[in-house]
Amino acid sequence: MLASVKNSGVVDLVGVSRGPTGGPLLVMEFMHRGSLHDLLHSSSDPPAWPRRFAMALQLARAVLSLHEAAPAIIHRDIKSANVLLDSRWNAKLADFSIAVRRDDRMQPLDSPIPAGTIGYLDPCYDESGELGPRNDVFSFGVVLLELVSCRKAMDMERDPSSIVAWALPMLRANRLAEVCDGTVALPGRMKRPIRRMLSIAEKCVSEKVEGRPLMGEVVRELQGVVEDVLPWPILGSVRSKVSEGVHKSVRAWRRWVEKRVNTGKSVVCKDYLLDGGADECGYSDSNSMEDEIGNSDKTIKNCRDLANPLEQKQCSPG
Repeated sequence: MLASVKNSGVVDLVGVSRGPTGGPLLVMEFMHRGSLHDLLHSSSDPPAWPRRFAMALQLARAVLSLHEAAPAIIHRDIKSANVLLDSRWNAKLADFSIAVRRDDRMQPLDSPIPAGTIGYLDPCYDESGELGPRNDVFSFGVVLLELVSCRKAMDMERDPSSIVAWALPMLRANRLAEVCDGTVALPGRMKRPIRRMLSIAEKCVSEKVEGRPLMGEVVRELQGVVEDVLPWPILGSVRSKVSEGVHKSVRAWRRWVEKRVNTGKSVVCKDYLLDGGADECGYSDSNSMEDEIGNSDKTIKNCRDLANPLEQKQCSPG
């Protein structure tokens, strides 16, 4: 089953070998950073909020790719220990040992015996035995709560032991700050995306199966969360390119106006810049000046085309 899954958010199957006992041995892609579970619960350097948002989106896309397969693949064991991190901190879904293919024609009695990990396992699936994509959605919602709070999905030393039973009352009472990981600073600009992510998590762990979103909706919501946080560095580089293009065009225009020559004689001009430097250039006629101005105008247009969509995303209401 894993060999049929081709998605960057799923750990790659490199090949199959023979183990020490003679049985088959799967050779998987090496994931340098270990598991998300260890990062959240064992590391002395917890991830920053933007990285958590990005990991959530990457995992959501991986689960969506499984559900959109034909027939759909239900993972049945989505948990932080099965989310592995590569050298660039990209999150990938692993361990398909209990995954099953779910055909639309499958009847409830045809569903396999419920399996999974306590704390992540959907209670509705455990009670009814009916299997579908929204069972994975519940498990994914638990991982979201774990990402935000850094609390284990099931902790027998706490009361309540379940992260869902612990978090839902506080979310419904709008006590969001109490759910957030206290070991990481919570700047004001992060409160809105965290609130959105917790809202998604609350829907995913709904007691009623039909009240949970499908993974397509979850991915769209998380894309909005990531866009709330990430555009500023991108826009900064775009603005610098626009500024560079504008200055280049202004310098070319000034040279063309001041040194315009209609003859074919060679002209060398020196343009003194604001920073004290000088820009020296040579032209054989006015056409070459016009060519440079035209190229500069194209540079500005390309930068503007790149900047506008990002500006619109950042400045859009809501």
